[in-house]
Amino acid sequence: MPNRDNGSMQYFQTWAVFLLGTFLLGCSPGLNWRDVRPAQAPVFALFPCKPEAAERRLPLGDKEIVVKMLACEADEAVFTLAYAELKPDVKQGELLDLWRTATLSQMKAKTSTQVPFTLEGALSLPQSSRLVAQGSRPDGQQLAVHASWFAVGSVAFQAAIYFSDESAKANSAVADTFFSGLKIQ
Repeated sequence: MPNRDNGSMQYFQTWAVFLLGTFLLGCSPGLNWRDVRPAQAPVFALFPCKPEAAERRLPLGDKEIVVKMLACEADEAVFTLAYAELKPDVKQGELLDLWRTATLSQMKAKTSTQVPFTLEGALSLPQSSRLVAQGSRPDGQQLAVHASWFAVGSVAFQAAIYFSDESAKANSAVADTFFSGLKIQ
């Protein structure tokens, strides 16, 4: 006569191993998601790692802006949120177009998909967009970017994830999590 308790125990052990494995995958140190609010910016972002802050001057056409940036690297991708306070003589839509063009030009990219990007609380601008593009790094290595541009009041934003070209398609779910984590304060 078979022992039913043994079958129940195997069933329980199988489920315990499955649940433990699922838990460990969700807690992967490669993607440790956290809410981040950049200093003096009206937005929250969801980063999969602890970002570091930097600042630099960015030439955009005949203009130059001071860009503050949060960036970190996780799971073979670089996650960034850059923002700039606009001067009174700069129009938000124009700046978003110049910023997108400069980003794509720097990586010699071709846009593969571009769609409008609407974020609740952001300005409704036709230049607000999200795209996926392929290009290359200065060393010639293939690079893919998932990026969006939007404005809130007098602050313009670029959120981006840079992947090696091979991993970009496999990580579209990671990109969706990153972009859906953007919230206006």
